[in-house]
Amino acid sequence: INITSIFFQEFEGLSHPPPEHPVQHIYGKTSLEEKLGKCTFQVSPGAFFQVNTEGAELLYNEVVKKVKEVTENPKDTLLFDVCCGTGTIGLTCMKEGAVGRVVGVDISEPAITDARINASKNGYEVEKDRAEGENASQSQARFVASRAELVMAKEMKGVTGPVIAVVDPAREGLHSDVVRAIRSNEKISRLVYVSCNPTGSLATDAVLLCQPATKRYTGLPFKPTSAQPVDMFPMTDHCEMVMTFDRMTKSEYHGSISKNDDKKSKNDEEVS
Repeated sequence: INITSIFFQEFEGLSHPPPEHPVQHIYGKTSLEEKLGKCTFQVSPGAFFQVNTEGAELLYNEVVKKVKEVTENPKDTLLFDVCCGTGTIGLTCMKEGAVGRVVGVDISEPAITDARINASKNGYEVEKDRAEGENASQSQARFVASRAELVMAKEMKGVTGPVIAVVDPAREGLHSDVVRAIRSNEKISRLVYVSCNPTGSLATDAVLLCQPATKRYTGLPFKPTSAQPVDMFPMTDHCEMVMTFDRMTKSEYHGSISKNDDKKSKNDEEVS
């Protein structure tokens, strides 16, 4: 067996440790390097990376296709990459010419460190952490270690061009506060949702994204416009899903509300 690295991690909890939990490097390389599509990525022990590289390329090609569908002027388009990990989706979209700038957010600091390195490794200028109140630079990539709902409004401030969001959450899906932040920020015209749990958390999140506006979930809702499964693990029951949501227009939203009201009135008349 050709072993490239050995790390040791001690954890006394009942579940898996958080990404920032310390590891001890015992032998070999301190990080792995993986080529995926046209990009090269560094992967540290605490960072997530797809284990099926060829399958991941198919998955990300589908995301790129869905982003390109609505980017009339890619250079002016911002991709907001939620749960960005090591930056694979955002950097792939830039390398394929789908967008001109990426802002990635992830709670894992090791993953964000890798994402910044990966952006530079693939030829993109990376914006460093900026001071409070400092204006955004014109760099091509920015990666932030934080919960998305805490920084989304700040990171989107001053953005004038088109915005597309991509989310690639863990099996638990999106935190409800992230759904609220995406819905309330109407600069986001399209959402590409990459799910490893399509019959569970994706179904739950889709309802919250597409339901009529409420006090908790404000903003115009989204509508599902496509769904593409990707067989990442052949000969198993598991399947990834790339689902695309587009923001409803005001006329679409108010029209759907009127139709539902008419249908309800008709049903009430038939019952009476």
